[in-house]
Amino acid sequence: MEKPLSVLLIEDSHRDVSFEVRALETAGYRVTFAVADTAAEMKAALAEEPFDIVLSDIDLPQFNAPGALAVLAEGGLDIPLIIVSGAIGEENAVALIKEGASDYVPKDRLTRLASTVEYALRDSQKRRRLKQAEEALRASEEKYRLLADNTVDGVWLLDMNFKLIYCSPASEKQSGFTVQEIMEMSLEQYFTPASLKVVAEAFLEAVPRTQADPDYNPILNLELEFNKKDGTAFWSECRFRVIRDQYGKPVSILGQARDITERRLAEEKLVISHESLKKTLNDAINTMVKIVEMRDPYTAGHQQKVAELATAIAVEMKLDDTRIDQLRTAAVIHDIGKMYVPSDILSKPGALSQMELDLIETHVQGGYDIIKGMDFPCNVARVVLQHHERLDGSGYPNGLKSEDILLEAKILSVADAVEAMASHRPYRAAMGIDKALEDISRGKGKIYDPGAVDACLELFNSGRFEFKAV
Repeated sequence: MEKPLSVLLIEDSHRDVSFEVRALETAGYRVTFAVADTAAEMKAALAEEPFDIVLSDIDLPQFNAPGALAVLAEGGLDIPLIIVSGAIGEENAVALIKEGASDYVPKDRLTRLASTVEYALRDSQKRRRLKQAEEALRASEEKYRLLADNTVDGVWLLDMNFKLIYCSPASEKQSGFTVQEIMEMSLEQYFTPASLKVVAEAFLEAVPRTQADPDYNPILNLELEFNKKDGTAFWSECRFRVIRDQYGKPVSILGQARDITERRLAEEKLVISHESLKKTLNDAINTMVKIVEMRDPYTAGHQQKVAELATAIAVEMKLDDTRIDQLRTAAVIHDIGKMYVPSDILSKPGALSQMELDLIETHVQGGYDIIKGMDFPCNVARVVLQHHERLDGSGYPNGLKSEDILLEAKILSVADAVEAMASHRPYRAAMGIDKALEDISRGKGKIYDPGAVDACLELFNSGRFEFKAV
C-alpha cells in the first residue's frame, strides 16, 4: 500500500527533482511535492501547506541548505530536512547536521533516499514524542524510563565510564538476552569485534572533547553489529548523544538502536544484483568487440589496446574515477559502428576511394546509434561519436572544434591515433611507435589536445606504458 508523503524540494534542476521523486515513488511512497529555489518561494510554500519533509540541494544560485534550515528555524517548524547533493564533503555534512539537518544523501546514491527519509520521519516523530521526556529527564529519570520502556527501538543509558545504567525492554527483543543479562554484560560481549572497535574509536574521540567543551554536543550515528543470545548477530542503526545536567556537565550517554538487519541484507542483495548486471553488460561489450574484430581482423585487439592507453592517459591527467571508467568503456567499443561498414572495405589492401572513406567515416554515427539505446552513461555514446573530431574542426562527423569536444573524446582520439599508426593496416605497413609519437607531437594544440598529448608522451618516454599483445 502506498504511503502518502508531502515533500518540499529545494532544487533548481527539474531533472534532479524528477529523479528524487521517482526514487521515493519506487520505494512505495505516494508523493505530492512543491519546488522552491529561493527563500521567498520556500516561505510561500510552507505557508500554503504542511510538508512531511524537506529535501534540499546544498547550494543553489539564489539559495542554499543553511538558508533552508534558517527558514525552518525562523518559522519554528519541526520538519526534517535532508541534504541531497552531488558534492558534499565530510566536514560540510557534519556542519549541516549540527545546524539541524537530519542526514545527507549523495545524488548518485538515490537508492538510499527512501530509507533515509523513513528514518528521518520516524526520528522526527520520535523527537516530538521524546522532546518533553528529555526535558523531564534532567529532573526525573523515572519519567524518561517510562517512555523508553515503551519504545520499539532499543534505548540505553551509559555513565561516562561506558557502564550501562539503563536498558529498555526493546533491547531484549532485539538481542534475545534479558535486560538483566544485558546490564551485566561488558561492551566486549555485546558488540561484535569490528563494531566494538568502531564504538571505541568514536567514543574515545568525542567524549573527552564533550567534557572539555560545554558547547560541543555531538550526535554520533553509527551502524553497529550486535551479538545475539542464539549465537547470531543483528545490525542496528545507532544514535548516541551526551546528556548534561543543569550545570552543563556531561552525566550520561543516551543510545538508541533500530534493527536494520533486513535493510542491510537488501542492500547486499542490491550490490550483488548490480554486479550481476555489470557483468552482463561487460559480456555484451565483449561480444560486440568480437563481432567487430571478426569483420575487421586486421584491427583485432585495437579497441582493447586503445582502451588501455586512453585509461593510462586519463589517470596521468588525474581525471576522477567515474570519468575514467566511462572513458574506458567508450574506448573498448569505440569502433562498434564498423558493423555497418562492408567487411571488404575494412580489409581492403591499398588506398581507399573517397566513397569508401565516406562509408568508413559513418562508423562513429553508427556506433553512437547503437550505444545510445543501451544502459550506458550518456557520455559513453558521446565520446564514441566524437572520437574522430579534431581541435581545428577538421574531424568528423560534425566538424566540432576544441571547446565543443568532450575531454574524454580528445583523450580517446590521441590513443586511437597512436595505436592505429603504430600497428599494421591492410593499406599500409606499421609506422611504429616512434613515428606515431612524432605525429601526435606535430598535431599538439592543432588537432590533438595538448594535455592528452603531453600525458601520452610522458607515459611512453618514461617507460611506464607500452602496448601489450592482445
